[in-house]
Amino acid sequence: MDPALLAQLHGPQWMHLEQLSKKARLNPSDAAEFLTLYRAASKDLSRIVTVAPDSETAARLSVIVHRARTHLSSIPRGPMSAFVRFAVRSLPASLYRLRWMLLGVSVFFLGSAVVAAVWALNTPGALDALMPPGQQRAFAEDEFVEYYKENPNSVFALGVWTNNAWIAVQWVALGITGVYVVFGLLMNGVNVGFSAAVMYAHDHEADFWSYILPHGIPEITCILIAAAAGLQIFIAWVIPRAMTRGQALAKEARSLMTVAGGLVFFLFLSGLVEGFITPNPLPVWLKISVGVGLTLGIFAYATLLGRPVLLAGGDGDLEEERAGYRTVVAY
Repeated sequence: MDPALLAQLHGPQWMHLEQLSKKARLNPSDAAEFLTLYRAASKDLSRIVTVAPDSETAARLSVIVHRARTHLSSIPRGPMSAFVRFAVRSLPASLYRLRWMLLGVSVFFLGSAVVAAVWALNTPGALDALMPPGQQRAFAEDEFVEYYKENPNSVFALGVWTNNAWIAVQWVALGITGVYVVFGLLMNGVNVGFSAAVMYAHDHEADFWSYILPHGIPEITCILIAAAAGLQIFIAWVIPRAMTRGQALAKEARSLMTVAGGLVFFLFLSGLVEGFITPNPLPVWLKISVGVGLTLGIFAYATLLGRPVLLAGGDGDLEEERAGYRTVVAY
């Protein structure tokens, strides 16, 4: 059966079914017609999926049949139901799936930072070539610490949050390129390493750690999670496994874009730490404990809620019929 020919023959009936599915109430005549059209469209979809599952016609009819089925079964899903599924199943499962990729990007990021710092500190003239001596002193003695204090706490926290959230969303969304995320990890790691080298070279290493660790632990963790999600999408595109390339890419993108939404919230909490805790004259151990506690909370959330979902066969993706590539049909 040619999908294009079937669409030409039965397209008007599909459109009518779609129109009926949008009605809040159906009179007896419309309800009988709706049921007939739904069964016919389901059979058409089954035929099309058999010969051309990735065709545009299959995708279009799948949406129509799914909408009709939802209308027929009367199981609407409100915003609260969708939010609960997102928070309790989809997000933690997606985060837990990234644990090994997260380990890999963390090693790469921290390794690039350490290598950059060691190279800059042990190569004669390297720091002076990167930054004039006077600028180094200003950075180490004033600018590094003042960066966290020069603006009101709330303004600083909001600015940090929006900037980091934008970076996280970009890294997930543009992860399909592969190169974008790897380059971003390398550049950020090298920048952190060079900053540490300047602080160490001017005997201000204590300021470096006391100001970067409280917020840096959860903040960098969130950014690395975004990098892991982006690279996971890239791998699904390169190695689709048992699916077509398009199906594998769509599945990973649906699942892992939920990570971007979750990171916006996690980075908001990290922004509060950076805006209100980092510049606060609290004991350093207490400030670092706040950052460590937030990070451990993210890991516990992903493990305690996400691991059972994966063990039960879930993966953070939408249900098959809601995802659009499989639809329960009626005969």
